[in-house]
Amino acid sequence: MDLHTMGDTAYLVSFPGEPDAALLAKVRALAAALAADRLEGVTEIVPAYGSVGVIYEPERVRTSHGELPWRVVGEWLERHLSGKGAGAPRAARKPREHIVPTVYGGEHGPDLEVVAKHAKLDSAEVVKLHAGAIYHVAAIGFSPGFPYLVGLPPKLATPRRATPRLRVPAGAVGIGGAQTGIYPRESPGGWQVIGRTGLELFDPGRTEGPALFAAGDRVLFRAVEKLEPASARDEAPARAVEGEAAVRPRAAEPSVEIVKPGTLTTVQDMGRRGFAALGVGLGGALDPWAAAVANLAVGNPPEAPLLECTYVGPVLRFSHATVIAAVGAETPALPAGRPVAVRAGEVVDCSALTRGARLYIAVAGGLRVPRVLGGAGTAVGARFGGFAGRPLAVGDRVAHGPGLAEVAGVGAKWRLAAPVPAPTRKETVEVRLVPGLDWARIFKRFGPGGGGRAVESRSFQLSAKSDRMGLRLAGEPFVLPGGAAEQVSRPVVPGTVQLPPDGQPIILMAEGQTVGGYPQLGQIASVDLPRLAQARPGAEIVFKLSDVSAAQQARLRVAADLNKLRVGLAMWR
Repeated sequence: MDLHTMGDTAYLVSFPGEPDAALLAKVRALAAALAADRLEGVTEIVPAYGSVGVIYEPERVRTSHGELPWRVVGEWLERHLSGKGAGAPRAARKPREHIVPTVYGGEHGPDLEVVAKHAKLDSAEVVKLHAGAIYHVAAIGFSPGFPYLVGLPPKLATPRRATPRLRVPAGAVGIGGAQTGIYPRESPGGWQVIGRTGLELFDPGRTEGPALFAAGDRVLFRAVEKLEPASARDEAPARAVEGEAAVRPRAAEPSVEIVKPGTLTTVQDMGRRGFAALGVGLGGALDPWAAAVANLAVGNPPEAPLLECTYVGPVLRFSHATVIAAVGAETPALPAGRPVAVRAGEVVDCSALTRGARLYIAVAGGLRVPRVLGGAGTAVGARFGGFAGRPLAVGDRVAHGPGLAEVAGVGAKWRLAAPVPAPTRKETVEVRLVPGLDWARIFKRFGPGGGGRAVESRSFQLSAKSDRMGLRLAGEPFVLPGGAAEQVSRPVVPGTVQLPPDGQPIILMAEGQTVGGYPQLGQIASVDLPRLAQARPGAEIVFKLSDVSAAQQARLRVAADLNKLRVGLAMWR
């Protein structure tokens, strides 16, 4: 087994050998042992085909004598890899068998002919081979409930698409290299789609667990003529109506009404933890530092639910007198970083954002929405959490707490600044990049030091096709060596820079997948992700090489400053 850092917030343990039942059992055993002896600060343990991802929050890891958290976490992992770890794993869940009725080809399988041509078979032979194999779930990860399946007949192995699709429908059955899997929700994706099933793969309200599949389960595909039962897409409206009834405020309850929603306004918090092994990413605010400061300004805890407004902000009407604060992007409607009193019935127009891309508006007492899987934020791609699992629309009313009768500092001249300032529209956004596991393979032809020059000499534009899952960059592409574009999927985290076959980087963000199969250029320092979140489409992005220690020290300084701010405000009030 090999141990690798993944930037300043994660490790990857990789096992040698090709994925098979024996290797998958070793992976699950290590993940169970780590979970039984979990180190403080470790938030996620994610098993994949032949690797285990370990994600941690540096500021929560106990250290001594100036030691950095990444070394403490590494020593804990090395103890387990050497067989000296403590704790007895819990009994594993008994694997189950699932039958997946699938419509192959036609509108539901637009890439069936691509796979057939690559395999030098006709489409009927592809269907027979795919549906005749026995599969096992190696991992859950691309999106909530997405099963990565091992057992694809080698003849059907087909490279991913050169450029990922922006929309792959819910239930799509795809092939990516030597892997096959099923998309639980409509999402971007680069796999070759050969069919579709109507099974509901992920439901956060399911009593026996949100994900239908689990690592180790056995899966059989069955070819059918039509989708059965109703597709996840067809069932979604009923769930949405039920969800909206749960979040609708009572008549006398303080609330904020959406007069105009802006481009994308959602309820967010600091994310969900503990569900990455089911494909549920961290989520939450894309600029958590700005969100925390906005909450502190109105007397809320840093993690309180608030509004995240993207590109064009909302117009809001407040039913009761309250106090609000705006941090992140800047708007003429509100002074940045100051608590502002609003009257009952007052309308605040935050539509114009003059700097930055994402504005965070906190309301004293915090927004009140149900917590789903431990979080109050909206998982936009997976369609759950927040306000009925969707962006806010005209007429929506979101309840909020009564907050403080008076918030200290209202009308004062001081302001709280976000730890990472939003860039101007013309400012080049420079972010630190920690080389990843695939670095040497990607830049082998450049010789020693050549990779760094190749990366730092390029600049990219932020594409308008970016979203909360990932930022797409456009510029001089990286030319991948033969065979580098296809690999076994392994855990990824926010900040992972993936290289699809077209060589244009994709930076995973808060709602990004938890497992991915594209080569990894490296990891953006976690402290720099808010700078990317505040960049607008068309912004120039450049990479500056860094290492784990420097990236982690930068994050710890920001975390310490936020903690001092929290303590200082609490003492003042």
